[in-house]
Parts: sequence; C-alpha cells; structure tokens
Amino acid sequence: MNTKPLLVIALGGIALPACAAPLLPTIFGHDWNFGAFNAPDGGPEWATNGAAPDTVTWTASTIHTEVTGYWPAWPFPPVFPVFNLAGAFGGDIAIAIELSGMDAPYVNGAGDVLDISLTGTGALPGADLEIFGAVPALGLGPGLLWAIDLEDVSLYGRSAQPTFVLEGVGTIVGGAAANRFNLVGQSGVMRGHVDIDTLLPALYDPLVSYSSLPPTFRAAYSGETGFGNVVPEPGTMMALGVGLAAMLARRRK
Repeated sequence: MNTKPLLVIALGGIALPACAAPLLPTIFGHDWNFGAFNAPDGGPEWATNGAAPDTVTWTASTIHTEVTGYWPAWPFPPVFPVFNLAGAFGGDIAIAIELSGMDAPYVNGAGDVLDISLTGTGALPGADLEIFGAVPALGLGPGLLWAIDLEDVSLYGRSAQPTFVLEGVGTIVGGAAANRFNLVGQSGVMRGHVDIDTLLPALYDPLVSYSSLPPTFRAAYSGETGFGNVVPEPGTMMALGVGLAAMLARRRK
C-alpha cells in the first residue's frame, strides 16, 4: 500500500494550526537587519481604524537609515553594510500590515499565557515589505533591494507590556538581491519586536472599537527579514506526532 498520499493528507491537516500565532519563522539566509520607524518626518505607525482592521505602516525615507547590514550566507559572515538612496549609511524599509483577527488567549508549550495574539496579512496588493538602497560591496542597487508579499502575519505578547513579537511569512517577489541569487518565488519571512507607546487591553481585538485607546500611536519595529519559512512550535510538533501515529496505526489494521 502506498502511504504517501496519507502522509500528505496528515501533514496538511495537522500543519494548519501553525498558521495561527506564533509563526516562529526561521531565516535560512540573505538576512537584512533593520530598525523601522517613521520619526521624525512621518506620522504614527499604528492606526486602530475603529471597527475596521488595524493597520501598521512603516514608510520609506532617506532620513530614517533603518537597514544596516546584509548577511547573504546568514548566520555565517561576511556581513555587508547597506546604504540608502542618498548615499548615507543605512537603507530604507517600508512595511504595511493589516491586523484583522485575534486568537488570544494563546498558551505555548511551556504553559505561558499570552493575552494579546493578533493575526493578519500584508496590507497592500503587491509587496508589503520593501528595502531600498544599495550594497556597494556586492554591486547591488541603488534601488529596490528586497521585496516580500506578506501572506500571514502574527503579533503577540502580554497586555501589561508595551513590547510584542511581530512575525510574518510570504513570497519573495523582487529586489536586486532576490534577482541576483534567484530567490524570486521563494518563501521570505520577517521577525522581531515592536515597541508601542501605549498599552493594549487584554484580549485586544483589532475589529473592535475601544474608546480607551487613541486612534493612532507610535510603533518601532526592530528585527530582520530574509529567505526562510515558518517552523511548527513544539505543541504543533506534538500534534503532528499524534497524527502520524494514528495514521500508522490505521495502516497496521
């Protein structure tokens, strides 16, 4: 009996929960380090939008100098400095995400409870994450260096703290580095921490209007993006093991 179709079905059915928070993305290579913010020439990054999905947007500007290093062979050296379109050290990054759901409270494999757990996607019809600038040491740019169409986004943490994990996964759709290394069409990820200047209430839902919250607030995102994919968390791996065991038991019968 050929068990491959059964294996595919089992993996497919069990892997679905990994799309909820957290995503736990792993970067395999082509890592870009960044610290994204809109100040001093841009507006607040996070908009609650009433009962519509929340949007979080970081705009590109040569004043920001946010992307500092590029590791083609991550996690191994060398690392190359990134410059912006004006020639200053630090490239420019633009990110646009939409938070449209919540699955809190979330309990991880260690029993820790997170009462903020939001899910969403990219907010634009094309690339939702773009890096602009140049890597002179590799002859990349000036121009668009990296672009990902984000298909799944997760933000999670605790309501008592103004810092959250923000992760995303999607498809690499362009940029000089992606073109040079034949990465267009491959999976790309982002991961890091967002610091906001307000506190979200427990079990925050981005589709609910909260009179206690300002309509917009600041959000700074320190993280990295690169060629990679999501990795199932321990709880998902345990469920996967149970599913495979059940499949093998059925085969023995």
